[in-house]
Amino acid sequence: MTNEQDDAERGAYVRPQATPEVNVLPPLEIPIDSAEARYARLAQIVSEHVVSRLVALHEQLPGAVPLPADDGDAEAHIEKLALLLLRPENDEAEEFVLRLRDGGLSLEHLHAELLEPTARHFGELWNDDKIDFVDVTLGVARLQRLVHAFGRLDEVPDYDAKRKVLLACAPGEQHSLGSSIVQKSLRAAGWHVCTCATPNMEEAAGIAAQEWFGVVGFSLSSDVHLDGLANAIACVRAISMNPKVGIMVGGSAIARHPDWVQAVGADGTAANGPAAVILAKKLLAASLL
Repeated sequence: MTNEQDDAERGAYVRPQATPEVNVLPPLEIPIDSAEARYARLAQIVSEHVVSRLVALHEQLPGAVPLPADDGDAEAHIEKLALLLLRPENDEAEEFVLRLRDGGLSLEHLHAELLEPTARHFGELWNDDKIDFVDVTLGVARLQRLVHAFGRLDEVPDYDAKRKVLLACAPGEQHSLGSSIVQKSLRAAGWHVCTCATPNMEEAAGIAAQEWFGVVGFSLSSDVHLDGLANAIACVRAISMNPKVGIMVGGSAIARHPDWVQAVGADGTAANGPAAVILAKKLLAASLL
């Protein structure tokens, strides 16, 4: 037994063995910028990273739909609304229009820039054989519900009972807006349609004077009959049983000269049957207010 073991057994003090020396590093000096520098750096980080991510996130939210800023955007909105209306479940269509309205689009612009053009788009799809008449009828019916909802037509008394339209041709014209396509679209939408085939200005006005119509429609295909159409519209307004009758016009001449709608004293134009349905609904609502 060694002396160290003897000492340990006797409880004697044992000197610990020496440990390697440890080099102690000097304190780490961390430079601290001024408060102004720190605030500037923080602002830069927020602007470059935080704000950009928030903007990107906002654009992805369901309620963040941009307004139609140009023709390209407007066309995209029209096509999207038409697609939503033709789906089996079309609640998204109303939500889409609501988001546009809440984003700042006025009721008048909703009609003029979205709802009415969407109806025309249905007619174009039909003419191109991309959808059938059943699809057109369904889409326009759902579009009418949107017009009804956003036009507050539930506040208009006896609205459904007064969906009566008179279709006639301009004086001197042989082709009337009361074509089978337009008539079929209006009747499918629940309208009572009366036609006046004669190009006599007094006859159309006389019918409107004897029977109440919410809307009177004229067709114009020839440029030489512009003055006759303007006179016919003035005559209808003067003696119509409905003093606030809505006047819509259509035909190839109006399509070539859209500014003639105002020149002849009409309230709007319809390029095809589905568009005529939506425009007639709008004009009738205005005449009953």
